[in-house]
Amino acid sequence: MFETLFSKGGLSLDRLRSFLEMAEAGSIAKAAPGDVVRQSQISRQIRELEEFFGAELTQRRGKTLVLTAAGRRLADLSRGQLQGLDDFRREEQGQPKAFVFGSGASTLESLVAPRLPALAEALGGAQLQTESHRSSALVEAVREGRVDFAVVRRDAIADPSKKNCLPLLKLSFHLCIPRRLLPKATEASDLADTGLWSKVPFAAGRDGGQLDRTIREAMEKAGVDFRPRFECGSMLQVRQLVMQESCAAILPNLALPGLDERKILVAPFAALAGYGRELALHWNPRQVEVRGVLPESIRKVAAILAGEK
Repeated sequence: MFETLFSKGGLSLDRLRSFLEMAEAGSIAKAAPGDVVRQSQISRQIRELEEFFGAELTQRRGKTLVLTAAGRRLADLSRGQLQGLDDFRREEQGQPKAFVFGSGASTLESLVAPRLPALAEALGGAQLQTESHRSSALVEAVREGRVDFAVVRRDAIADPSKKNCLPLLKLSFHLCIPRRLLPKATEASDLADTGLWSKVPFAAGRDGGQLDRTIREAMEKAGVDFRPRFECGSMLQVRQLVMQESCAAILPNLALPGLDERKILVAPFAALAGYGRELALHWNPRQVEVRGVLPESIRKVAAILAGEK
């Protein structure tokens, strides 16, 4: 069995590992930064794999290497096989399996990280790793098997179904203004007056992402000359400034827990009432099956993230 695979040299776990390192980094230089010897080794091992399989695995595009269709298929196969071998090693040594959870930065901080102990228990005492990316990148990472579970916008999943995702919660957005920045006796119901908004400093994102653009467009439509005093690299930084009572901001419902409403007025941001996106737990059905994750474990994970008891 498999005699043809072993009839000639060129195939090994080390070569496949080097190929995957390059595939995930995007270039040989990034796979081994500053290590010329290792870079030369990776380049040679990829050529040896190409000779063994008789297929072109990469193509040069500018200064980077991109995978060909054959390269993407080999990467998927290799990743799954190596993950299976590592799971087997861990099981035989009495060690827990390792799973990767991914989500956006603010979601990771506010939703996923506080629940990591419960998530680990739901997955049999697993070792958990986290990664932060946007939804589109996470969906691709789940497809490729680089991330086991991801909290993403449901509309980012090309073909959502009960077989690859479960709903968690719907995002809503809120205007949050420290009371000390407003006239005395101002109540949350008064925040519908956009005139108040122009009199307080705001913080906003500066990443040019979809949410950041949408907030700025909504402010413009509301007739507000929106010029944030603070432009931050993440929603977490924006929230921190609001908690310090330094400025106002538009925050998602995920960021509201922990805000002191005695000091900060919070009201629904009507301009984004129809923008709410549903967050979902996403996974690769084939990968979780191969890794032995039972459907009831996935349902427990989703329930924990959704805040269900």
